[in-house]
Amino acid sequence: MKTHSLTPVYMRKLLFVILLVCFQASLFAQTNNVLLSRILRQVQLFPQEKTYIFTDAENYQAGQRIHLRVFLVNAVVHQSDSISRYVYVELLNTERLVVKRVRLIRSDQGFVGYIDIPEGVAKGRYVLRSYTKNMLNVSQYESLKSIFIGGQGKLQSNKYRNSLDDINNNTYSLLDINRLENNVRVKVNDNKNAINTDYLLLIHCRSIPIYFGKISREKDVILNYDSLSQGGVYSFQLLDANLNTIEEKLKFLYPEKEQCPISVECFEDDQVNKGQISCFIKSDSLREDETMDVSVRIEYAGASSSDVNSSILSHLLYDMDVADCPEEPVSVLLNNKTEQLLDSCHWTRYRMTDVIKGECKKGKIGVEKSAVIRGRVETLIGHKPIKEGVVNLISPDKGFYAVTKTDVYGRFSFEGLDFPEGTQYVLNAFTKAGKSWVKLLLDEEDFPSYKGQLPPFEWIGNDTIRVDATVNLPKGSIQMEEVNVFSHQPSYSSRSDAYARNADFSFGLRDIESIGATCLHELLRRVPSVTVEFGKCYVRGGVTINGKRPAAIAIDGIFVDNNFDLDNIQMADVERVDVFKGGSTVIWGTIGGMGVISITTKKGDFKTPSVPLTNTKTFTTLGYQIPHRYTPNTHTPVWLPSLRGKSFRLLLPTEYGLNYRLIIEGITSEGRIIRYAGGLRK
Repeated sequence: MKTHSLTPVYMRKLLFVILLVCFQASLFAQTNNVLLSRILRQVQLFPQEKTYIFTDAENYQAGQRIHLRVFLVNAVVHQSDSISRYVYVELLNTERLVVKRVRLIRSDQGFVGYIDIPEGVAKGRYVLRSYTKNMLNVSQYESLKSIFIGGQGKLQSNKYRNSLDDINNNTYSLLDINRLENNVRVKVNDNKNAINTDYLLLIHCRSIPIYFGKISREKDVILNYDSLSQGGVYSFQLLDANLNTIEEKLKFLYPEKEQCPISVECFEDDQVNKGQISCFIKSDSLREDETMDVSVRIEYAGASSSDVNSSILSHLLYDMDVADCPEEPVSVLLNNKTEQLLDSCHWTRYRMTDVIKGECKKGKIGVEKSAVIRGRVETLIGHKPIKEGVVNLISPDKGFYAVTKTDVYGRFSFEGLDFPEGTQYVLNAFTKAGKSWVKLLLDEEDFPSYKGQLPPFEWIGNDTIRVDATVNLPKGSIQMEEVNVFSHQPSYSSRSDAYARNADFSFGLRDIESIGATCLHELLRRVPSVTVEFGKCYVRGGVTINGKRPAAIAIDGIFVDNNFDLDNIQMADVERVDVFKGGSTVIWGTIGGMGVISITTKKGDFKTPSVPLTNTKTFTTLGYQIPHRYTPNTHTPVWLPSLRGKSFRLLLPTEYGLNYRLIIEGITSEGRIIRYAGGLRK
């Protein structure tokens, strides 16, 4: 794996902060230099990232489109990061299953795209999850954004209310940290030892060291406000002489240090643009050469407050620096219990406990610079790898052609691919001698499932009327009373026969079309307890004395051979997929003991003998999404996903001045966070 280089601006900022520590910390110079070099090495080996999703609204209806922009920043200094080329965004339903997944590519506007909400989805709180492949190296640090479908919702901040009793009855703690008006005092309560013991204290914020030196019962450490260069979650680690961590405590300190305040001035221009409002957005605190990169939306104010849900401020400073704390509302930054709640959390993102001992590691998953297609070629009999086999990749609609050879393990890869979603590919493989009697296997993209807990919420409004369009009645027309249309058609076409009605999980035609899966393997990965390994599907618990056995595959009610390749079935031909596991498999007889995956085609007469094992595959991958033009609506008339510069001017209709509010979020080139929510009054 290659070592990833860091952006020059980011390195200059990081080095400046670390050099500043060298002058303000009282410590042994040799130990300090070793620690700083280890931290720098870890940051270079493993550059971490954070994402935040800014949407055109927070409340939607079924069938609407979610327009969004993803901010990708470096996890340490919050500057715009150019390491990863792609960002993935998923819409999770109330059962934490993926409803939609899109892949966004970096453009001049950043990562901008959309997700269509399927028609007929149930009312509830849904979650947008965003990540890069590089972010998958760190577990328990999810990037989530709650949205509400069918009503107006409000996040609740007491996510750790069950652990507050444990905090109040906390066991004996060595570290005593008190935040005063202009400084922070750290004491050691080592009353159990009669002899005064010297410890080492490491204080860091997002892996940037703030202090490293000696501390004892007789010697407190006092940090004044000006010496703290960062704001957010701080880690206080008490170490012994061998740099072993004895105790760690987290505190949320001085978030204002990470903010860039902006001002919005609106006034009506009677001379040039009559009937319109000029809205000026600027910041008097911008430094030399510092610019803003923001997203803007103007939304109908309604009854909900702009601080009831999460923001870029709470997300980057709090949520994504605390393990298993996926999302908190903006108000958590103003809550006096925030620091108490942190006592029940832990922090493993930056691996500081291991780094200070010299254990620097890379991420196991490399940074994604381009799309990659991988697979392997093996013999039809014996499934042995074919060395130096020839593999051709063709994209008919893009006019693309490439060729490569397999290695000693029969594996091949095509890198540098960069095509939009829906691009079709054709792969074919041959032996070194040009023989076509080989089996071609394609690696499926592995996307992680979400297993964490979702933050609590409550409904504050019952928004059941679609607001993406208005109806203007012409003269002479009559407005009819509301008409309700009821259908007797089953909600899922997959429940139409006796077998399907007993299935544990089903995808009907409507589900398959709304998900947009490119192959059956991708669809089946969404089913809980079903895994896909080397092209075969396994149901959890499907283990015999001979090891794991794949689930049985039935196509139009007929079982196929275990070696049957599901890629031979195109998604356009599939009408229904039913998964049977546990007791429901009894209707299939003894062959269904390890689980059954039943596939029903649209024609219903799939002939497996007519599709022999072949050296050719036709498929589509999850290509990058092409942004679509935004259509204003009465709920969000203005959506500007990307504005860059030192100041901005918006020209708006006068009617926006009373019942609408302006939401601005983003970051500066120096990594400071921008957050504004207010009205548009003059």
